Amino acid sequence: MTARRGELSDESRRIMSEAVAARVLSLPEVIDARLIALYIPIPAYSEVSTLPLLDAFTLQGKRIAVPVVQEQDLCSAVYRKGESLKAAAFGQPEPSEVVKADEQILDVVLLPLLAFDRRGYRLGYGKGFYDRYLYRLAQEGIRPFCIGVAFSLQLIDALPLEPWDEPLDCVVHEKGVFRFT
Repeated sequence: MTARRGELSDESRRIMSEAVAARVLSLPEVIDARLIALYIPIPAYSEVSTLPLLDAFTLQGKRIAVPVVQEQDLCSAVYRKGESLKAAAFGQPEPSEVVKADEQILDVVLLPLLAFDRRGYRLGYGKGFYDRYLYRLAQEGIRPFCIGVAFSLQLIDALPLEPWDEPLDCVVHEKGVFRFT
């Protein structure tokens, strides 16, 4: 899947990412959200760019959080467009100064993925960060609406599942939205 994404031209990836952003912005869960967690894209991964969403959420006055790795786990950090970022352990951009977000009011989480299936399961990058993050939030009684963002070429028939795998609430790609809840 990484190779398939990498075959997209920069222009195609930009256009497709903008189409994904437009679909995300039309979701009622996003429209009503107070705090939205989204990843800052890793350029080398050729993933869906969330930068159009970051721009739109900023214009809408939404509060934004980004994932940061602390002690081998993800937590949500406050982020405002234009704040300084640094490359973290796995190359992911993180705020230079981490201020933890109030996850109790986290309404939506936008997740990167390598592949997804028609049942709503995602294949991540193999470190389990998002699985542990979402599990921790659930243990704390926090259940944000979870949106996988992808290109349609990342859809496969069925992923192998592990006992801890939970389906996403929806996956948004440039051609449409799959809802699972």
